[in-house]
Amino acid sequence: MEKDSTGYFHELKELLTEYLTARVKLFKLEVYEKTAKISATLFTSLAIGLLASLMFFFLSLALGFYLGSLLNSFGTGFLIIALFYLIPLVLLLIYRKRWIEKRIIDNVIEQLMEKEEEDNDE
Repeated sequence: MEKDSTGYFHELKELLTEYLTARVKLFKLEVYEKTAKISATLFTSLAIGLLASLMFFFLSLALGFYLGSLLNSFGTGFLIIALFYLIPLVLLLIYRKRWIEKRIIDNVIEQLMEKEEEDNDE
C-alpha cells in the first residue's frame, strides 16, 4: 500500500512537472509570436513612412522650384512650402495625444489581444 501511494505521487509529480514545462514553453512561444507580429507591423509602418517621406520631400522640392519660378524668387517659393508644412505641424503638436498616441496604443493592444481572441473562439 505504501509503495502504491509513493508511486502515485511520484507519477503525479512527473506529470505536473511536464505540464508546467509545457505551459512555460507555450507562454514563451506566444510571447515570441506577439513580439514578431509587433516587430513586423513596426517595420512595415516605418518602411511605408520612409518612402512616403521621401516622396513628399521630392514633391516639395519640385513645388518649391515651380512656385519660385512663377514668383521669380525661389526663396519665396520655398517659404510658401515651409508655411504649408507649418500648419499640419502645429495641428500635430496640439492633437498628438488624441490622433497619434491613442492610435498607436490601440494598434499595439489589438495586436496583443488578437491571439487571445482566436484562442477563445476555438
